[in-house]
Amino acid sequence: MLTPEQEAPHKGSWAIAALRDAIDADGRGTAVFARVVLVRPPSTVYRWLSGSRPIPKCVRDYLLGTWRILGSTKDSK
Repeated sequence: MLTPEQEAPHKGSWAIAALRDAIDADGRGTAVFARVVLVRPPSTVYRWLSGSRPIPKCVRDYLLGTWRILGSTKDSK
C-alpha cells in the first residue's frame, strides 16, 4: 500500500494553491479552465491539483505572471 507521500508527492507545492486561486478567479470551473486557458486535458489539471503530478514550469510561470508568448513582431521578418 502506498503512503500519502507516495500517492501525492507534490501536494505541498505553492503552485497548487495558486492554480486553485486562478481557477476560482476565472469562475468557469476546472474543466473549462483546463481546456480554454491552459489548453490541457482536464484530467491532467486534476492530477496537478491532487499533487500526484508536478505542475510544469510553463504553467508555474503563467501563475506567477512571468509567462510570455514568443511571436513575431512587426519588425521581424
